[in-house]
Amino acid sequence: MGKGLFLSNAHTHTTYCDGLSTPLEMVAAANRLGFVSLGFSSHGAQGFDPAYAMDDGRQDAYLRELRGLQAAALNSPGATRLWVGLEQDATVPTEWKAQNRKDFDYIIGCTHYICMDYKGGPVAVDGPAALLLDCVKDVYHGDMLAMARHYYEAHALMLAEDKPDIIGHFDLPRKAAEAYGFFDSTGSTYRKLALNALEKARASCGLLEVNTGGLARGYMRDPFPSDELLRAWLEMGGQVTITSDCHNANKLDFGLDKSFLRLRALGYKSLLRLGAGYGLWEEVSCV
Repeated sequence: MGKGLFLSNAHTHTTYCDGLSTPLEMVAAANRLGFVSLGFSSHGAQGFDPAYAMDDGRQDAYLRELRGLQAAALNSPGATRLWVGLEQDATVPTEWKAQNRKDFDYIIGCTHYICMDYKGGPVAVDGPAALLLDCVKDVYHGDMLAMARHYYEAHALMLAEDKPDIIGHFDLPRKAAEAYGFFDSTGSTYRKLALNALEKARASCGLLEVNTGGLARGYMRDPFPSDELLRAWLEMGGQVTITSDCHNANKLDFGLDKSFLRLRALGYKSLLRLGAGYGLWEEVSCV
C-alpha cells in the first residue's frame, strides 16, 4: 500500500464513546496505513447523553488504556506515535475541564448543543432532524438562522473560555443545511454569521481542523469548514490540521489526501499534524 500525503489523525473515536472500533483496532489501522502519529479523542464525560459521550468511569478507563498503549508504542521502534486527547464539549462543567487539561495531551473544543432542557433534555445541532426542527419552531420561532446565530455565539464563548488546542468541526450547523435542507448555507446571512464567529475564534485558538467525518458517514458533500472559511482563516494567519473524525477503523484515513490537495489549492503552504516524536505538533509542507 502506498503511503498517503497526510499520515496522521488527531480526531479518533472509540468504543469508549460512540465509536465502532476499539483503540487496538484503530492502532492496527494506523500502523497498516503507515501513519507517523495517531491521536485519540473520545467524547469526554459531560454528565448526560451517555450513549454518545463517556461517563466518569469510562473516561478513567479510556485514559488508563490509552496511556498504556501510548507507552507500549514509545517502546516499539517503528510503531505509530500515539497521543491521548479528548473531544470536549462546551457543556462540560468547568471543574471537569480543568482536570481534563491536566490529564490529556490535547483538547479538541466542540459545541454540539443549543438547548439544554428542551422536552427534558439537550438538543444537538447535528442530532435527530425531527427534534431539531421542533426546537427551532418552539424556541426560535421557526427561524433556523436564529438557531445558527445562537450556536456560533455559544461556540465562540466556549473557545474564548477554554482555549482548546484544536477547534473542532467549526461550521457544524452546515450539517442541518446540507443533510436536511433546513436553510441555505450559501446565503449571505449564514455566511456572515460563520465568518464573524471565525474572527472571534482566531483570538482564542490558532489551530482549526479540516474534518472529513461528515463525508465518511455520508451526510456532507464537503468537509468542515467551508472553502470560504478556510480562505478567511488563511488570511487571519491561522493554522490547520486534517482529521477524519474517525468512528470506524476502516475509514481512519478517509478524505485526508483529498483535503491535503484541497488546502494546497486554497493557498496553504503548510499544515500541522501530531508529532512523530516528543513534540505535540510538527509542520508538513503543502508545497
